Amino acid sequence: MLAGPGFSLLFMTGFSLAPLAHGAVIAPACQMLAGLGLSAWLAHQRWTRDSAIGACCVALGLAFIGGDSLAQPTSGTTLLGDVLFAAAGCCWGLFGALSRRWQVDPLRVTVVVVVLSFVLFAPPFLATADLGRLASVGTWMLVAQVLAQGLGAGLVAVLAFSRAAALLGSGRAAFFGALVPGAASLLAIPVLGEVPSALQIGGIVAVVSGLLIAFGAARLLLSSRRPDLPLG
Repeated sequence: MLAGPGFSLLFMTGFSLAPLAHGAVIAPACQMLAGLGLSAWLAHQRWTRDSAIGACCVALGLAFIGGDSLAQPTSGTTLLGDVLFAAAGCCWGLFGALSRRWQVDPLRVTVVVVVLSFVLFAPPFLATADLGRLASVGTWMLVAQVLAQGLGAGLVAVLAFSRAAALLGSGRAAFFGALVPGAASLLAIPVLGEVPSALQIGGIVAVVSGLLIAFGAARLLLSSRRPDLPLG
């Protein structure tokens, strides 16, 4: 329920209300924060200093995006989309924490997510959707959506993340989601013509910086220049 219908419906609905950059920042950021908090509670994983500093950077990034939402002409609608993105990220963070706590097999949990998502979503969709409008988008677009949303986001992403959560812990695995903001925002420029605002860029930089700090990338860079610097 969390990784399938919960995440997907909240996330996709948010994109109809708020800019792409907001979803690309808020959902991974809330996923990371929820993963860390729930891991500390459910799996008793202790926060490191780097994790705490990284989480603060992510929170700062969310503040930048919140300021950008208030600056939008339709701030009420945009804020609603931001809330949906935050809820989607928390759903995914809880999914990772539970996967780690129960030590479920990644392939098995992926099959459960995919099958339950299909059973819960497909019948209502087929009963209410305008299938003629769906067919009018063209064969290649439908194939692209099946590959990207069905195979990529629906199967590969769930399998990879559940495996990462089992190996690294949901808190640390959640930090990989912070790679999304920069990549999605850069792709949005040529694909959608959406150029990030100054506040959005600030949010992206803060969230990605949180990832680098939390995984000790800065410490590793310093240690490569100073071999005597301990990593612990």
